[in-house]
Amino acid sequence: MNLTRQNSPRMMWTIIVLVLLLCLVNYLDRVVISFAIEPIRNDFGIDNAGFGLAMTLFAAGAIAINLISGILLDRFGVRIVWLIGLGIWTAAMFMLGMVEYWWLFLVFRVMLGIGEGVNFPAMNRAICDWVPPGHASKVTAACLIGVPGAFLLGGPLFGWMIDDIGWRGTFKLLSGCSLVLLIAIVFLYRNPPVPARHERPNASWLPLLKDPTLLATSWSFFAFGAILYFGLTWIPGYFEQTYDLKLTSIGWFTTLPWGLAIILMQLVAWRSDAMHRRTGNSRTSRVYLIIVFQLLAAGCFVPLAFVDTSTWAIVWLTAGIGCSMAPNAPYYSILTDLYGERTGAATGVMITFFSASGLLLPVVIGLLTDSSGSFDSTFMLIAAIVASGALGMFIFARPKMTAASDQ
Repeated sequence: MNLTRQNSPRMMWTIIVLVLLLCLVNYLDRVVISFAIEPIRNDFGIDNAGFGLAMTLFAAGAIAINLISGILLDRFGVRIVWLIGLGIWTAAMFMLGMVEYWWLFLVFRVMLGIGEGVNFPAMNRAICDWVPPGHASKVTAACLIGVPGAFLLGGPLFGWMIDDIGWRGTFKLLSGCSLVLLIAIVFLYRNPPVPARHERPNASWLPLLKDPTLLATSWSFFAFGAILYFGLTWIPGYFEQTYDLKLTSIGWFTTLPWGLAIILMQLVAWRSDAMHRRTGNSRTSRVYLIIVFQLLAAGCFVPLAFVDTSTWAIVWLTAGIGCSMAPNAPYYSILTDLYGERTGAATGVMITFFSASGLLLPVVIGLLTDSSGSFDSTFMLIAAIVASGALGMFIFARPKMTAASDQ
């Protein structure tokens, strides 16, 4: 047993605070760019497909580094790899607020993706290093509050800020916040003792690519990403283009999905950990919860293809995004439960699938909406992808039962 996991309450809280704030800052970027769809399109003279390309290239940067960063995290520890990734993200965000040419904007979106691609593998590696398995889901859920929290806060904040200082000025502000966090990591975060972190320093990551549980979990996480990337990228544009709503009014009621997500994420994570401490069974404590909530999410997206009022649209979007994000933490906890000193690489594999979702979905949605003039086919596509992820988890995600987890 990793002794650092038993005696690390200070570092556990350090991880929670640092990762929560880092997720918040990273995802505030998604708020800015989603609320700045129309200003960015006007500034650079692009259509929905062109904007989708910017989102895709961001994901291309992330997908290029996800697995590599996971392997490096297992080999060299979290601190140095995390700092390098955050440094790249900070520089790229600042430059996005400076560029005047579309091709340069695309280049720095790739760089931004490379910097952010380190974040979630680093989070899960840090949790594996410092947090007992029986508490992994609730710690992860606390860290991940920053993701929906960014949209809970950012919607009303950036709805008027973009009008006031522009999307470029907002990018520069976020770059400054990221720099503060980089300095905080230098002074506050420490790797665990080397023997505890590197029980199997030379273990190959290649067998992970043949593991049916990891692959099924990763495909389901791809499906999770389909909903999240729609929520992160297209909600303001959807309401502007479908219901002709103003950006300032959109900002307030689009906070509802993210508020519900924060509540459900914590409840599901606590339930998952309680079941895992009692049974040591990752299928019943992690996998089944993912299946149930992703099926509910898929069911909520189907009616969106048929509603004709903004009120019903926000009701179904709120329910769909909330249910999809509810089991976010158990995805990561499956990996800390099963893969030990290869947690970084395993998380890199899963996040690569997530990034692939971000690589494909924004462009696909842009093309679908440009060709059909509505989002109806997008909602049916998302529902089908999410349902397939839940089915894959039911059939293939069968982790072996372990002893009841550490308290």
